[in-house]
Amino acid sequence: MAAVLGTNVASLWASKNLQSAQSNMANSVERLSSGLRINRAKDDSAGLGIANALTQQINGANQGIINLNDGISIVQTAEGALTQASEISQRILSLSIQGANGSLSSTQQASITTEMSSLMTAVNKIETRTKFSGTTLLSGSAISIVSSNVSTDNVSITSGALAKINGTDGSGATLSTAIGTAATTPNATNFLAIATAASSFITALDTQRSTLGALQNQMEFSVNNITELSSNLSSARSRVIDTDYASETASLTKGQILQQAATAMLAQANQMPNVILTLLK
Repeated sequence: MAAVLGTNVASLWASKNLQSAQSNMANSVERLSSGLRINRAKDDSAGLGIANALTQQINGANQGIINLNDGISIVQTAEGALTQASEISQRILSLSIQGANGSLSSTQQASITTEMSSLMTAVNKIETRTKFSGTTLLSGSAISIVSSNVSTDNVSITSGALAKINGTDGSGATLSTAIGTAATTPNATNFLAIATAASSFITALDTQRSTLGALQNQMEFSVNNITELSSNLSSARSRVIDTDYASETASLTKGQILQQAATAMLAQANQMPNVILTLLK
């Protein structure tokens, strides 16, 4: 290499290597301080795209778990109401058989029909008060529970599972009518008709409860599956985007050594032109 004053090539190379070492150290410090291997697109554009796609799926799955747990709560709330309605219906059944007994006077039979009417009113009240976050559950309207960010991934709590139980619909209406008839004409035949209607109503409630139970099992298994899915996706995202502290600490140490070496060599390179002065003496 020629001995010149205008251009100190050794200093330029030492300066370049110092800048490179400092840049690598800055990257290592950023990764170690943030905990992320990818802090901006330039670090790994493909990896950033994969990580963001995984994040979308994870967020959808986590919210789906919350939604499904709400769905489980809805089903449990509805079934609890049906359980009480079934117990009331069992009482009406017992009273109807009691009323059919020929040993009772008309006054006693009237007392029985009065109690049955009150019990039927209680069933109607159960339907009215059974709500979840302001939504009436036993309204005959289906409720869709979204399980993830996939539009078709949902669980439908069917209209049958949330059917009305008051005295104006289905077997409840039949039972209410039978009670009204017996109240007007209290005789064994009409009381036995109440017993038949009460049995049908109890069977309908049991069927409705079975549907709710099946839906609860479905949602609980879905929660287990989506929880595992979310965990596996989180693990996959971590392998893509998170900092490997063992590797990055080694890179930082290497960068520190190179920085010190480059700084020392730059100082040496800056002194090299002084040799030319000896030629001018």
